[in-house]
Amino acid sequence: MQANPIIVGGGISGLATAVALQNICNITSFKVIEKSSKESFAKDEGIGAGVQLGANGLRALRAIGGEELMERVINVGSKLEGNAMIIPGKDTPMLMPDNAEKVFVRWSVLRGMLRNMIPEENIVTSVGDDVSGYQITDTGCVELVNKSGCVVYPLDAETQPSTHSLIVGADGVLSTCRYLVQSNLKYINSDELKTARTKGIKDTGRITIKAVVPKELGSSFKAGYTYAYFAANGGIACFAGPAGMGHTYWAIAIADEKDKDTEETRNFLANVTDLDEVKSSLLSKLASLESSDCQFAIDMIQATNSETIYTTRSMEAHEIGPHLATEDGKVVLVGDAAHAMSGSYGQNPSFGLEGAAELAVSIRDSDCIQSALKRYSEHRVGRCIEMQKRSAERAEKAMKGEKNLEDVSKWISQWDIE
Repeated sequence: MQANPIIVGGGISGLATAVALQNICNITSFKVIEKSSKESFAKDEGIGAGVQLGANGLRALRAIGGEELMERVINVGSKLEGNAMIIPGKDTPMLMPDNAEKVFVRWSVLRGMLRNMIPEENIVTSVGDDVSGYQITDTGCVELVNKSGCVVYPLDAETQPSTHSLIVGADGVLSTCRYLVQSNLKYINSDELKTARTKGIKDTGRITIKAVVPKELGSSFKAGYTYAYFAANGGIACFAGPAGMGHTYWAIAIADEKDKDTEETRNFLANVTDLDEVKSSLLSKLASLESSDCQFAIDMIQATNSETIYTTRSMEAHEIGPHLATEDGKVVLVGDAAHAMSGSYGQNPSFGLEGAAELAVSIRDSDCIQSALKRYSEHRVGRCIEMQKRSAERAEKAMKGEKNLEDVSKWISQWDIE
C-alpha cells in the first residue's frame, strides 16, 4: 500500500515518521514540509532543547532506523544512571540510582541524524506556516491549502498535480492538523485559525527556559546523574544533567504568580523576547532565592550563549483521542500534535518515536489506509492517555516541592513494536 504522505513539520516526530515510512514501508515518495528556511533547518548546533530516551524510545529508534541508528544515538549522548535531589538545608544531594535504560542527547544532534537519513529532495523548506486545511482532488489525492484557500503544496499544483494521499500532522502542540482531526473538518476559516490551534490545549501555568551548554557540571557532581532543585516555597524548579561528551543540559521551570492585591496572574518573562534579557532576568530570578543550592543552575546559565536559549510555555492536551485520524483517512497525527503532555517524565520524544514506528508498521501490515489508521489509533490512544495523566500528576507534585514522586519507568519501558 503506497500512502505517499505529506508530513507537516520537520521536528523529531516528523523526521522520524519519514525515516520509518522509508525503512519499514519502503515508501520513498513522501515529502516533509518544514516552515523554517533551508539554512535554519540545516543547522545542527545552537538549539537549546534536549531529548531523553528511555528503553522504549531506543527500541523505537531501532525499529525506525536499525541497530546502527540506535547505537549512534547512544554513543553521542550520555547514559543516565540516576537522579540527584538537592534538598534545602542538606549538605549533600539525595542520590537516587535508576536502573532503567536512559540516554540524554541534544535535540539538534538527533534531528540532524534523522534529517541526514532522508534524501534532500524529499524535504521542502519555507512552506507550511499558514496551512489551514486540505482539499481532495478528483483523483483522491490531497493538496494543502492556506488561510486564503490557495494551494501551498504541491508548490505548483497547476503543473504538478498532487500524488499524495495522506497528510501526517507533525506540527507540534499548537497543531492545525489536530483541530482538523478533532473536528473532522477539511478547512479552518482564517479568522478561526488562531483559536483552532489552541483548542483542547491548556496552559499549565509554567514557563520553561532551557539550553545546552558546552560545559560539564564539574567533578563535584556524580557522573551520569541529573540534578534537581525545587525552591522551598515552590514555584521554581531547576534541572541540569549530562547531554553528551562535554555538554550539559539545563532547564528552569517557573510557575506563574498571582498578585495578592489585584488577583492578576503575572507570567515570568511576559512580553520579553530579547534573549539577552531572558538570560539576565532568569539569573536575577534565581539570585532572588538567596540560596546556594541552585548555584549549579546559575553557573550553567552564566556559561550559556543567549542565542541558544529556548523558552516555551508548558502546555498539554485536555484530552487525547479518541481518534488520531480523520474519518476520510486523509490526516493522521504523530508527536505532540497527537499527545501533547507534560514533560515531567521526559517522555514526549520517546512517545513521538513510538508513534512514528507504530504508524509505519500499521501501514505496512494493513490492506488499506483507513484500516491502518484505525489500528494505529487503537494502539496509541490508551497508552498516551495514561502517560499524560501520570505526567500531569508528577509535574503538579514537583512544582509544589513534593519529594516522593512515583516511579513508573517499568511501565513506560514495557513498550515494544513487536
